[in-house]
Amino acid sequence: MTSRNIALLIGTAVIVAALVFSVGSIWRNHVDIQSNLSEEAHPIIKDFLVPVVPFTNIAKLALSEGHEIWNDRPGVVVFDYDRDGDHDFYVTSELGEPNHLYNNQGNGQFIDVAIAAGVGAKQHNNTGVVACDINNDGYQDLYVGAWGLVGDRLDFRSHVEDKFSKDLLFLNNKNGTFRDISDSAFGTAVNFRSATTIACADVNSDGWLDIYVANLLDDDFRFLSTSHAGHFNTLYINERDLTFSDQSFVAGVQGPQIVLRDNEGHPIVFVDPDSGTEYEGYDHSMRDVEGNRIGDPTGQTHSVLFFDYDEDNDPDLWLANDGDRLHIYRNDSTPSDVEFVLVSQGTPIAKAGAWMGFAIGDYDGDHDLDVFVTNMGYHPRLRPPLDKANGTCEYHDQFDWGTCLHFMLKNTHESAENSSALDFYDVAAETYVDPNRYMPPYSLNQSNIHETQQVPKGLAAYDFGFGATFFDIENDGDQDLYWLGSTIARGRGPGGALYPSAGRMLRGDGKGRFQDITVEAHVLNIAGVRYDLLTEDFEPASLGINPMLHENGKGLAHGDFNNDGYVDLVGTNSSGPEYDEFPPAKNTGVTPKPGPIFLWLNGGGENNWITLRLQGRMAIDGTGTNADGIGAKVLITTTHRNRDEPLVQLQEVRAGSSYLSMDSVELEFGLLDAIVVDEVRIFWPSGRIQILNNVPVNQQHLLVEPQGN
Repeated sequence: MTSRNIALLIGTAVIVAALVFSVGSIWRNHVDIQSNLSEEAHPIIKDFLVPVVPFTNIAKLALSEGHEIWNDRPGVVVFDYDRDGDHDFYVTSELGEPNHLYNNQGNGQFIDVAIAAGVGAKQHNNTGVVACDINNDGYQDLYVGAWGLVGDRLDFRSHVEDKFSKDLLFLNNKNGTFRDISDSAFGTAVNFRSATTIACADVNSDGWLDIYVANLLDDDFRFLSTSHAGHFNTLYINERDLTFSDQSFVAGVQGPQIVLRDNEGHPIVFVDPDSGTEYEGYDHSMRDVEGNRIGDPTGQTHSVLFFDYDEDNDPDLWLANDGDRLHIYRNDSTPSDVEFVLVSQGTPIAKAGAWMGFAIGDYDGDHDLDVFVTNMGYHPRLRPPLDKANGTCEYHDQFDWGTCLHFMLKNTHESAENSSALDFYDVAAETYVDPNRYMPPYSLNQSNIHETQQVPKGLAAYDFGFGATFFDIENDGDQDLYWLGSTIARGRGPGGALYPSAGRMLRGDGKGRFQDITVEAHVLNIAGVRYDLLTEDFEPASLGINPMLHENGKGLAHGDFNNDGYVDLVGTNSSGPEYDEFPPAKNTGVTPKPGPIFLWLNGGGENNWITLRLQGRMAIDGTGTNADGIGAKVLITTTHRNRDEPLVQLQEVRAGSSYLSMDSVELEFGLLDAIVVDEVRIFWPSGRIQILNNVPVNQQHLLVEPQGN
């Protein structure tokens, strides 16, 4: 029996047993949501009156060799692997199916060259992926994560010799092919745990990119009991000779001990019967079918983000854990000593949740970077809270130490000297969102919230999310936000009714307010929507516009695939069971189906833009910043006809962006009507500052780090 069939049989049995509402009932409630939506007074915001130019999902036409994938956790990375001037992308697959490397042909078509390029990895159970230039040769390499098989009841200690669960490192040969250097690069330290999101950064400021791997737990054991173990994460330090050393423990970033409390706030402690050691939230005695210990005494990490929150010119580490706290580590490393300090404990943002994905951007236009963190959303508040203590956010959400709602972490720092984790505050509930008239969140009808639950507000009232990204949809000079995600199954499958989420596109006004334009922008994570029949008086459900029809979203990344200066999106969806008829009858059968890739091409417009690709001097003369400028901050200043003050925008170059995935390393800035960029100011990780004036618009620019003094 294949792993796909094992997962289908086991997963379906558990999911169906967990359903607390009938699918038919939930379907009808979502169809009728508009008629029950509470009326509120909404401000008239000028930016929200601008017509929406829709995206077009070109996946079926552009990916002629197939736009569907088999994988429970498919990651995606956007990068120009062959340096031919356009964006390609890579998507991961499960054991037995090859990964996909889609080579951009420059004519709207993509050819899958993964096997020919040596990155098919068909013998591996692949998950997250990141592209970073580990040897500073000017070409991005690939790190591909993996994890165990669903249904084999084995944790990583029982299959360390099995190739399928081993992470892979592919070195770019600079000729369109890659070679696997995993064994020589990592030796016995190669990761066999359950990799999810991977990120790269120069953590010790030596000019070479290091790798951090977030690990979850084998899916067979994630919610078996009150114990909520995870797998230790891994920090690989680049030794500058195509080898890496595991410094996770000495650097203090394996992951802190789980925090798990009972209904009265007391720690839930397990005692190791052999050593007498006490662990909070981790049962050391749990074993897999081969008798090996399950998990480690740490949380389950979904996502990792490197972000220099304290502005001291080194990358700090952010971790999003499922059933545990958000964690922020301050980087105190030097070239000779790697050290991180956990600074988030005891702060208002250290809440337990189902944290899953990060997006970073200056959503409120105050010239610093804010952080959006995806969570389970409002869905658990439709039901009474869970009484039995466990690691799910449905349990934590009823206490002040936990939440299932998204975070919008506003950066309020005053200066680099005074920055700390306390400079970030969750303002999601106060963040105004003009709801979508065709598909508002079910939570906005307050009568749908269970009487024992608190009614969510603002951005906090929105749906489940995994992958997320900030970008400028219409090049009007402010940051917009898109996320997608669901869990258990697609809407047409068993369990898909519990957390129905079809993606959200929120258009920002640059002042911290949003408008939900998901339907108008044609970016619903739903297959087969009839956007061509969209009219003012249509019935949404008749066109397939219903969150109950959602796909099972996971990875998300952005980049400009057609080089028109307008940012496009690529999203991945899990494969899994689907009802043979929908809505299902009592004995309706299920069939495993692949998950679709969505390749949304931006409809464009008349606003101006500029795209910047940075090149550090390590790629030129072996000095200064890493080849792709990872960690660099870029400020641009423009003047406009209808603005009294210049418009200042800030972005940071990162390798590793959100859940399982990575945006392109190019920085895309929307310029509205600016006819020139007055100033581009680059803060390189090497400490060098570069200033360029009167930079032409509507062009892509390669910016090379200047030589040091």
